[in-house]
Amino acid sequence: MAVHTVCEITPEEITALKASAIFAEKDKQHFSARFLVVGGLYSAEKLRTAAALAKRYGSGEVHFTTRQGFEIPHIPYAKLQRFREAVKKTPLEPARSGACVRGITACPGTYCKFGTIDTQGTAQAVFKKFGKRGKLPHKFKIAVGGCRHCCSKPQENDLGIMGVAGAYAIFVGGMAGKTPRWADRLPNTVKTQKELLQIIGKIIDWYAANGNTKERFGAVIERIGLAKLIESLTQ
Repeated sequence: MAVHTVCEITPEEITALKASAIFAEKDKQHFSARFLVVGGLYSAEKLRTAAALAKRYGSGEVHFTTRQGFEIPHIPYAKLQRFREAVKKTPLEPARSGACVRGITACPGTYCKFGTIDTQGTAQAVFKKFGKRGKLPHKFKIAVGGCRHCCSKPQENDLGIMGVAGAYAIFVGGMAGKTPRWADRLPNTVKTQKELLQIIGKIIDWYAANGNTKERFGAVIERIGLAKLIESLTQ
């Protein structure tokens, strides 16, 4: 008869793994490793790499997340260290975790017939500028939508960007989850990507300066007031 060994994993170890985007499953014997995707586009080469890792270390399955990333589930604890070493030799990048800017979602507005802005280029530009921004009060999610159809749900993110007649409308303080909040639209429409990046930088700086630990951006706006945020963007 086969003997199944149960691994004793400490809460501290689970927390440390979570910081590396590796999450304990219900049984605390298997783990899901989440990977970064910007704008929902992933190369065929990276998909093949992910499939090979899933087959060798997991259950042979890959789960695509609601935020356009993907994760390799059901990795046994006994294989976890070998899995992490194998990932380092690939072009795959772990997802962002913790109080930081998370992976940026975007619709295919770049080539969709309804798109009025380059959503994919915008997502990449925003990620390049702010994708490694950490030390925030809480997680900070960004979504880019190409038109008013809002397929990427910009109003349900901490920061939402929507294409309007070739310009950028900006939404702030949105949130899904157990206590959802519909984002507020800023009064000005931005016409250039350069100006967009400047405003995003000011928004994130304001959140970092005014938010309390574990306080989402929408809650900060509710507490301090949208007018104060708007005022800071003109300084």
